[in-house]
Amino acid sequence: MIGFRRNTENWLVACLLEDRNRWFLWTPVLFAVGIALYFNLTWHPDPIWLFLPLIPLFFLLFPFLRHRQVSLVTILVFLVFASGFSGAILRGILVKAPVLDKKTVSNLTGTVLSKSANDRKTRLVLENLGFEEQAIPALRKIRLTVRNDISSIVPGDRVTVKAVLLPPPPPAYPGAYDFQRDAFFKQIGAVGYSIGPFTTEKVALKVSVQRLSAFLRDRVNRYVIENSAPEVTGFSIAIMSGDKGMLSKDQLDDMRNSGLAHLLAISGLHMGMVGGLIFFTVRLLGSLSPRLALNYPIKKWAAVVSLVGLAGYLLVSGMSVSALRAFLMISMVFLAICFDRTALSLRNLAFAALLILIFLPESLLTASFQMSFSAVFCLIAVYEKYGNHLIVKAGEAGPIKRGLYYLTGVIVTSLIASAATTPFAIYHFGQFSLLGVLANLVAVPLMGLWVMPWTLVAFAIMPFAETTLALDLAGSGITLILWIAEQVINLPAAFFKIGTYPSSFLVGLVLAGLWFLIWKSSLRWAAAIFILVGGAGLFITQAPDILFARSGNLYLINDAQAGSLVSTIRADRFERERWALLYGAQKPKKISKADLGNLTCDAVGCLYNRENTLIAFSENRYASELDCNRSNILLSRDPVPESCASPDIVIDRFDLWRKGAHSLSFNAAGDVTVQTVNGVRGDRPWVPVRYREILNR
Repeated sequence: MIGFRRNTENWLVACLLEDRNRWFLWTPVLFAVGIALYFNLTWHPDPIWLFLPLIPLFFLLFPFLRHRQVSLVTILVFLVFASGFSGAILRGILVKAPVLDKKTVSNLTGTVLSKSANDRKTRLVLENLGFEEQAIPALRKIRLTVRNDISSIVPGDRVTVKAVLLPPPPPAYPGAYDFQRDAFFKQIGAVGYSIGPFTTEKVALKVSVQRLSAFLRDRVNRYVIENSAPEVTGFSIAIMSGDKGMLSKDQLDDMRNSGLAHLLAISGLHMGMVGGLIFFTVRLLGSLSPRLALNYPIKKWAAVVSLVGLAGYLLVSGMSVSALRAFLMISMVFLAICFDRTALSLRNLAFAALLILIFLPESLLTASFQMSFSAVFCLIAVYEKYGNHLIVKAGEAGPIKRGLYYLTGVIVTSLIASAATTPFAIYHFGQFSLLGVLANLVAVPLMGLWVMPWTLVAFAIMPFAETTLALDLAGSGITLILWIAEQVINLPAAFFKIGTYPSSFLVGLVLAGLWFLIWKSSLRWAAAIFILVGGAGLFITQAPDILFARSGNLYLINDAQAGSLVSTIRADRFERERWALLYGAQKPKKISKADLGNLTCDAVGCLYNRENTLIAFSENRYASELDCNRSNILLSRDPVPESCASPDIVIDRFDLWRKGAHSLSFNAAGDVTVQTVNGVRGDRPWVPVRYREILNR
């Protein structure tokens, strides 16, 4: 037994040492694991946890045992993990700001930080705030939805308006994406809508990168709105400034369901196209002069100009996570050209991921970060092994074969990117596109060879001329892309809505993919363990059988025969849409007698009999008094008297107000598990104060 253990240990050490040049690739992964642990806690770490990385540093001072290198690596692993955990704590401390706790109406004054483009409603983010209502805390930023005509308002203006303010929206169900957490890290303490006219004052402000970015985005949006056809305006603005507000719902749905939504997000594809076009143009112009071409490094000059152009594009794009990641990656390519280094590698990608996680640890939880890094990681990993062979073969072939190689490259790239992002698309959106490769096969070359070149020309001439030619030419390509998306989704089995799955399964898939692609030794086959462990979550975790919205106006019954049914299709649209993603429903379906034979409803509520458990949904206090004596579980939108002791479980308006939306899950034995939004989140800074006060009593 001792010999077997020693042989196994020696084999592991040999595998690790064989892949020594791959160790750095695990740095952002371990850092991300520390961040993930921080966000999954149900208690908030004290500032003393900031010193957690000092523990492994202390052990670095001591000599090691038999396997000195393995001991050192173990300590460094814990050091990186602890740094990720502490970095997330520090980020929370730095961005902490007051949050509104209840609905309030007030006159307010603020400076416009950013403004979205939309033909129906506009979103403003305001800072430097002042409120007429004294009870409102000193909020850093708020987000207002405006339906008035505020076309004359630009970022930097000082505005005064009367508005209804609300706390940022909580998750739609326990375990759902946390919009309050997202607002917390953006320092948005309230959301709301204006209910009066705006008064505007022009003021002199200090210049900052964020304000400059917002100003440039607004100028670009105005230019496109005034000079492009209405049907392509939303698409043009999305790829020029990153603002998707002008896209119609039909266009957004078509692009998502056809697998072309990535064309709307400024990411690696767009940055690569813009950088490549600038690089090619500058180098071509330089090569026209024999003196420059023979005596000066025009290739490096082109790389520097491309870096400047990409920085400008990043600034105009709003500096989203996907744009930042793409900028870092493409910048490394051009810097590598300047210093005669390898342009694209997993090491550069790891460095880009680490930088983003250090400064924006909360981005780890977003679909943008996960999907963009997953796609690029898998593409580099595959082409790292097979790319040079394909390039050599294509270079030796004739024009026709080179075209076939290019077509093959597009197909393979689309397949890899689709496979890499599908697990995240299902987890976050409950659906995936089966014919996305077919759509990308035509749309991506069209985007790169026609739309983006003319878009870049539009950027270049915007300050100097008011011609619409470049936008019109780009618009013709955009029209064709939108037509492709519409045609693809009308094909049979174009996309499937299958519902989301547990986060444990996603984590298992991600770790398995990383383990298999990072390691090159036989250790890589241990990736199957992560798949098995993560796959167990599919059987252990189930979707809730009943959901009860925070407002009390909406509930959902998930029945094995009838599917997912909601009590109303008029209230709580936000929650209904998120619930539909969870269960993979096309559209929310209202409860009817034809759907469930074990359900009876009247004007004041419903009774649902599930496996000898009677569940009452009461619409008012009178109904809850009647249901109190006959139900096993009572869900009421109004307060239930304390004298109601017959039901095993009572959830009323006060429970919803304190704990958020509730979910109920039944096991095979008929036992019920109740989860709440705030119970899952625990005592965290972005959770409403009223719930944290209950926990701390």
